[in-house]
Amino acid sequence: MSSSKRLIINCGASRVTAAVISSHGGSLQVDKLVTEDLQYDLSNEDAILPSIGEALKALAHTHKLSGKATLIVPGNQILTKTIRIPHIEEAKRAQIIAFEAQQNIPYPLHEVVWDSQVVGDDGVETEVLFIAAKSSMVDEFCGYVSAAGFTVDSISAATVLDYNTLQFAYPELDDDVLLINIGARSTNLLFRNPDGFFVRNIQLGGNSLTQNIADSLGKPFAQAEAVKHKFFAEDNGYSADDSGAKLLTSCSESFMRRMSQEITRSIVNYRRQKGGAAPKRILLNGRGSLLKGLAEQLSTTQKVEVEFFDPLQNVTLDGSIDTEMEVLRLQTSEIIGEACRDMIPNAAGVNLLPEAIQSAMAFSRKKPFILLAAACLALAPFPVLVAYMNANAAYSDQVQTIQAELQPLQSSQAQIRKFQEQAEATSQAIQRVEGLVNSKSNWIKFFAELQGSLHLAEDVWLDKLNVLREAAADGKSSYEVVVEGQLLVRDSANGVEDVDVDALTEQLKKLRSSFEDSEFIVSSHSPVVTWTKLQDEGLNVLPFTINLVVDAAKPL
Repeated sequence: MSSSKRLIINCGASRVTAAVISSHGGSLQVDKLVTEDLQYDLSNEDAILPSIGEALKALAHTHKLSGKATLIVPGNQILTKTIRIPHIEEAKRAQIIAFEAQQNIPYPLHEVVWDSQVVGDDGVETEVLFIAAKSSMVDEFCGYVSAAGFTVDSISAATVLDYNTLQFAYPELDDDVLLINIGARSTNLLFRNPDGFFVRNIQLGGNSLTQNIADSLGKPFAQAEAVKHKFFAEDNGYSADDSGAKLLTSCSESFMRRMSQEITRSIVNYRRQKGGAAPKRILLNGRGSLLKGLAEQLSTTQKVEVEFFDPLQNVTLDGSIDTEMEVLRLQTSEIIGEACRDMIPNAAGVNLLPEAIQSAMAFSRKKPFILLAAACLALAPFPVLVAYMNANAAYSDQVQTIQAELQPLQSSQAQIRKFQEQAEATSQAIQRVEGLVNSKSNWIKFFAELQGSLHLAEDVWLDKLNVLREAAADGKSSYEVVVEGQLLVRDSANGVEDVDVDALTEQLKKLRSSFEDSEFIVSSHSPVVTWTKLQDEGLNVLPFTINLVVDAAKPL
């Protein structure tokens, strides 16, 4: 049967408890358990983290603990909110939770590290417990843990771990139960029912009673704490008529009344939100639950049975642990709740370790494998390199042999290139000569076509013919033949008024169209007609000019 060991450290507001726990199948065994009290002014909340850091160092140096550890932060350092969201698939749940949480917490979401725990789902709405801690606090806390020589494996919240312990220690429990865990700074209320659980953390704990005593006696907090411990011990040396005893009893009764009121308010809030029944049983845990008369007070005000919770049911203790069982029951609830998370169905738990640190830790765990792979990768080319060097030596010998045989071939190649260049030059010269021959033949054909067009047009002759050759922007040459000629006007004997301009224009259009029918012409420009010659000089001829565009494929 496989087994594993975990180091779990519960960082409370007044002490730090560390336990090495082995899991064997479905059972737990506490192999080692040690406690270090925090040495600081309990009224100064800013001093708690440095004091936890010193306690962690004591765990490492005095009790020889080290390595990976799961850390549990107290409820007074945690922000807990119950929110309801629409029932959606789990992949999209985080985005909705983040949006809803931002509307319900007093800090911007980017300033906290958060996680969530589903506590109920009816198919329409999902009830989620949003748990967060200030990022600055978590970073500072991780710094103290690392300085003490521990590696943070995860950071759990004490708020929800009592639920796991209750399930593990009382597996056959079916009733609605309220588990009250009274700590130094806060009290955790866990409502458990067959459908799930509900959590509320109230800022009322053992320190509240100490502060009340300090205010009543006019003493510093540290002295009031000592007086409290002495007075509520079994043999305190105070008589019933002692004025100091009466004052301390009054402070105790005031604390119990306030605690009872907060519990009543929480029960009402629980029933309103969950729509469930009132708890039929109350279980007490935590050092604050030892206050004389508290169990009886709660039993009277809530009208239910009140018992002390035993988190060590179904847990085996190593023989080397000599701490009294009554003390262990008050110190181990959260630790057992974290240790049994993988052993019970629908266990509760969160991880408030920032994602950046989680990623760094995941990479750190892979480092040995990466280094081994890198070493193998570095050595892998060595056999290939040796083979390559041997092959390279053989290739060098072959290259020298080939180069010796290549010299006469390279000389022949140079002669071939020279002859090839001469052949290309001769071919180009032949092409130019062929172009001249073709051009001469084309001109003869073109003149014949012009002559035919003039014959068909009648009363028309050409005086001049020019060739325009221009290089276009795209690099292609354009050719135009400009013909200048005259048209005989037979109706001009009696003056310009007798000339039929439309007839002359039509005659020129036909002449232009006849020119375009040539196989060498692709188009032409509109004729330029000098009408003023006919009008001013009284001539019986009409000068004209036509630009004919030559087909580039059949140049003239």
